[in-house]
Amino acid sequence: MGKGMGKGIIADAAVEKYFADLKASTSYILGLLVGQGEFVVHAAMTPLKEDNPDGLMNEDDKDYILDHAEHLNRMVPGGLSVMGMFVVSPSHQTKESHMKMRRTMAAVESRVSEDRLWGFSEEDTNDRKSSKSATWSYLQWMTAFWPVAVCPMDIDLMFPIKDKTRHGLMQAMKDGMMRWAKKTEASVCLLNNKHLPAKTDLNPPTKRNNSQRIKIQGQIFIPTAGGKLGERPSTASVQVCSCILRLKGSLGCRAYMNPARTTAKTTTMYIKRDIIRSVYNSAKNFFEHLINDENSAKAFMVSQPLAKRVFFLVPDTGISLCDYILSSETEAAVQERVREWAGFTIPDGQLHITQQLVQGRLEWHQDSEEGMDSTWVPVYKIQQRRKITMGVAVASGVSLVACLIYSLFLEE
Repeated sequence: MGKGMGKGIIADAAVEKYFADLKASTSYILGLLVGQGEFVVHAAMTPLKEDNPDGLMNEDDKDYILDHAEHLNRMVPGGLSVMGMFVVSPSHQTKESHMKMRRTMAAVESRVSEDRLWGFSEEDTNDRKSSKSATWSYLQWMTAFWPVAVCPMDIDLMFPIKDKTRHGLMQAMKDGMMRWAKKTEASVCLLNNKHLPAKTDLNPPTKRNNSQRIKIQGQIFIPTAGGKLGERPSTASVQVCSCILRLKGSLGCRAYMNPARTTAKTTTMYIKRDIIRSVYNSAKNFFEHLINDENSAKAFMVSQPLAKRVFFLVPDTGISLCDYILSSETEAAVQERVREWAGFTIPDGQLHITQQLVQGRLEWHQDSEEGMDSTWVPVYKIQQRRKITMGVAVASGVSLVACLIYSLFLEE
């Protein structure tokens, strides 16, 4: 039924039904896939444009597809990613269509990589496979008992802002986040209060229980300005800056691991990536709101709450996706975004808001003039908060195909 790239793909039985239902459509349908390695956990159809109800895939539609990829990429927790695309076609695919699909997949990967602030790992390299036939298999309730790691924490970050223009503000935020992301990648992580060897399996086959999900508590310790833990902080760096962006508050992070990826090394990597992604998405949301505010400079001289992270279950799975809700938004706004970009409906009352409260503030130097050197000491503090219990309902679900990894074409 499909053509894939690399080794076998494992998907949930619900995904098979989802694609079977889509085959009844007479439109040319594109969609994105969320997964981990060879596992696909969710498939989301790209919404049809109002001015093109018969389907997508014209050259003019590429930006719309990329917007879908960007929005869906913000919704994935640690361990998951937008891993590919699928096509539902009422007619046979031509060679030209295949080439167009591959170009679109390349553009999708490029778009989602723009917000990737971490380096590639061995697992990432192994996930990139050469083009060849793939074998598809389906499992019922596949993700119901995937181990989940949670990591509540506090942050207190300061980034220098030199250029107060809209572009300058966004670039300074991203540059500061990239520096902080490198420190986060190099940080020490305790799992269930222990610093474990990299190859330690947190869910070995001999101890697996198919009726209970393994939950792992993470703690992250990020070095201060000096570098590695245990080193004395370096002297303050002196930079020309007009103001400082300060992000301070608490976060709730989450990561999922498939049964083949439950080593301490992989679990730690997924936790750190979710920390980086969550803080960056909140900060990016903050700046997008800031940039769109005509009185942005004055409006954010006092602390403003960043968007809170909310989790919601993917129907018929054991996996939750997430979104970010502004203090001025209602639950209905999140429900609408999920319907549009993730492709399913969240029942009322099913949004689980994490105990996240991060304040963003632009701090201006009152005793310095424009262009004057001002000393900036970066502050990096992350410590354990009280334990947050994040319930995850039991279900199943996966998705299909892949962006530069797999490709699936459903044809009549």
